Amino acid sequence: MHPRTLLLLLLLPAMGVCSEQKASKMPWPKIVQEFPEGEEAVFSSGPYEIKHSIPQDPDIQSAGGSGGPIVEITIRERKGKWIAHLLTQSVGERLLEAYNGRPQIEVWSRGGGGSWSRELYRYIKGEYRSTRIDDFEHVPSRGNQNAPTATLPNAFHGKAPPEGDPRLYYVETRTPTQ
Repeated sequence: MHPRTLLLLLLLPAMGVCSEQKASKMPWPKIVQEFPEGEEAVFSSGPYEIKHSIPQDPDIQSAGGSGGPIVEITIRERKGKWIAHLLTQSVGERLLEAYNGRPQIEVWSRGGGGSWSRELYRYIKGEYRSTRIDDFEHVPSRGNQNAPTATLPNAFHGKAPPEGDPRLYYVETRTPTQ
């Protein structure tokens, strides 16, 4: 193995910890719009048309699980040629304020046992990429009763949302491995 490659591999974990700590201090982007209810939806927000659907391919559909179904999100400029696709597992989504001129997407998934993840997707280098994952739990169990809270999107699909208190309690922020 080349010495530079080895050095990079040794530094990556330390770089990830640093970026996770930095990411957890950054505020979550503002919500622009909730996605409409249903498995198939098309709506407009500013200069964009957003389509949300379940892919037709049965092999892709079968890849969903307890975290929610596989969904395809297409965002396109109504008066331009720009278009982007995101294929992800999700129980609910929101459109967020722009980052570098393109909308961001919030995607929720369920981990089971009362755990939930909120993932931030940004348009980077020609595609939507996961840039941050915040983990939450429905019932505070780690002494985090005073932690920041979040709620699931209104257009919930997939597994049933938690009953009772709609608040989810923050646990940690992770950065995805690319």
